[in-house]
Amino acid sequence: MSGRTLTKIDRATLRDIAAANARFVQRLPEGRKAKLAFFDLSELDLDGLDLSGADLTGARLRGCSARGTVFKGATLFCADLRFARMQGANLSHADLRGANLRGADLTAANMSEADMREGELARQGSAGQTEGMLGGAVDAATATFRGVDLTGARMAQTIAMQVDLSDARLVGAQLDGVDFRNANFTGADLREAALKNCNLSGATLRGAVAIGAAFDGVKLGDADASGAILDAAVRKAFELAGNPSIRLRELGEGIDEAMALHARWIATQGGAGKRLDLSNVNLAGLSFEGRDLSGALLRNAFAGGVVFRAATLVLTDFSYADLSGASFAGADMRAVTLKRGFLAGADLSGANLQPVRIGGPDGQIMAANLERARVWRADFSGADLRRAALSGADFAHALLRASDLRECLTDGTNFVGCDFADAKTDDKFPRAR
Repeated sequence: MSGRTLTKIDRATLRDIAAANARFVQRLPEGRKAKLAFFDLSELDLDGLDLSGADLTGARLRGCSARGTVFKGATLFCADLRFARMQGANLSHADLRGANLRGADLTAANMSEADMREGELARQGSAGQTEGMLGGAVDAATATFRGVDLTGARMAQTIAMQVDLSDARLVGAQLDGVDFRNANFTGADLREAALKNCNLSGATLRGAVAIGAAFDGVKLGDADASGAILDAAVRKAFELAGNPSIRLRELGEGIDEAMALHARWIATQGGAGKRLDLSNVNLAGLSFEGRDLSGALLRNAFAGGVVFRAATLVLTDFSYADLSGASFAGADMRAVTLKRGFLAGADLSGANLQPVRIGGPDGQIMAANLERARVWRADFSGADLRRAALSGADFAHALLRASDLRECLTDGTNFVGCDFADAKTDDKFPRAR
């Protein structure tokens, strides 16, 4: 911002301006829109203020604290937000063209429909003459966007190297020429997103969902998409890029022999036989109905529509597996691991997901783990989920009728649209649906 003198204000003055802005937004008397263009707000405390629609063009907010601050529809054109702490802030519909977000923390922020395309602003000298330009491409390198909502957001030529987008929602986002090298998209929701000429070399997309997304001219280099949920078109893009991370092993013949060795491994408590390892295997079309896969490894496996009805799956590991539409009805799934699994439309009715104790009466208690799992519209009717770890899981529109959800860990769990008729819960269970 050199070449232009910024207006410095203190915290008290800022809060008065924000209070007047809040009244303006609510159409109350003495309301006044906040005009903070080219103000210096660096290192100030903006936590919880309502700056909806405020004009912060060219403002300096470097290192400020803006946790839970409302910037809805605000103009942050060419603003300096480097290292700002903006966890939980609302930047929906904000104009962030040309802004600098390098190193900022936007964990769980709402940035839906935000505009992060290129933008330039003339830099004026003390005598009013033009001294170059501010802004350019948005710089979000090394920023933290964990769990951020970027639904419908627009990015063009954005610098986003090493950005953390784990569990971010980018549904329908328009991403043109963005440099995502070494970015972390673990568990990100990229459904219907349009990626054009982006660079994802070295990026991590483990467990990401990219159904309906468009990957046009995207550099995928050594990106890791193991366990990602991809449709045929996106999978084709990875194949054309020669990316090996999406390849699944074909089981071929020998499943019966492998199952027999596993049965012996179970019977001898690992003393003989061999543990069943179906990780990264394509299991499409198979049925394991009534079989014993206790302790088996099915990490990153594709098991969409596979039948596990009435199977024994105690301590079985399905981490990052695609289990969409699979049937687990009546299965023994005590202490199962479904961490970051994709179970959209799966049938777990009557399944037993209670904990087990390992190592005798004084041994460790192991609970079922569904952390960060996506179980959209899955059927858990009559399922026993007591003490299960559900933190960060997405149960949107799941059927939980007559299920047992007592003592579950539900930090950050999404239960929007769920049917809880006759479900058993305790006082700690989140009541907001």
